[in-house]
Amino acid sequence: MKILKNMLIAVFVGIVCIETGLFDLKSVSLSQIILSDTFNGVDFFPQYISMFTLQYMPLFFFQIFFATYIYKHFCSASVYFFSRNINRKKWFLGEVLKIYVNAVVYLVIICLAQTIVIKLFTKCTIDKDSIVIVLYYVLIYSLYLLVTTLAINIISIFFTGSVGFISVQSIILLSISVFFLLGNYIKDNLITGKILVIIKGNIIANLIFPFHSCNIKKISDLINIKNIDFDLNFSIAYFFILSICIVVIGCVVVEKHEFVTNSKEVG
Repeated sequence: MKILKNMLIAVFVGIVCIETGLFDLKSVSLSQIILSDTFNGVDFFPQYISMFTLQYMPLFFFQIFFATYIYKHFCSASVYFFSRNINRKKWFLGEVLKIYVNAVVYLVIICLAQTIVIKLFTKCTIDKDSIVIVLYYVLIYSLYLLVTTLAINIISIFFTGSVGFISVQSIILLSISVFFLLGNYIKDNLITGKILVIIKGNIIANLIFPFHSCNIKKISDLINIKNIDFDLNFSIAYFFILSICIVVIGCVVVEKHEFVTNSKEVG
């Protein structure tokens, strides 16, 4: 998928998924705009699922667009391409880089599109903390998109594109379900011990900024509504490690895959 097409899609998705409540404010900071894309206001109770779903849509759309990006290229290239002593691992890493660049561009364009549209209707200010929040947002969410889309593509190589997409989405749905059931097991809003471990290990919880803390006090005051020790840097490390694992698995898969014995649908 070309960068330009990705950018146009990001503009559309960003505008469609703007939090409408921001238009009612006399003045909006860039921090508020970015935090509206990081599940601001979402809590771990079932009644927040609809709010979560709306804010998750941009991520879901990206997963759809790139669900078979590598899979299609790999299978369409087939034995004719790789028989010419093409380094499969190098080729795969190049494709991984393309997906990651597209993920970063996608997120940045969404932020820009939303900021421009909101600025047309109300005063928009750029506060100092917003730059840091943008960096955390792009780092964490781009790594998440890389992990999930790569996983879909790798599973697709083994089976089909449909199986790859459904498998990964099933894991994500399970993570979402676990997150929204946690509230039933927490008393007096105190998150400690095993519950905190479950939250930190939950792939979806690592996207929800209101459950995070930050070593920069001003930012922590903006996001840490639960007053728990869940640093944003933890989520960066969490998704980075998952990315490395998925990339290593992908390198092994494309290196070992046999086209003759694994003829499946492409598309």
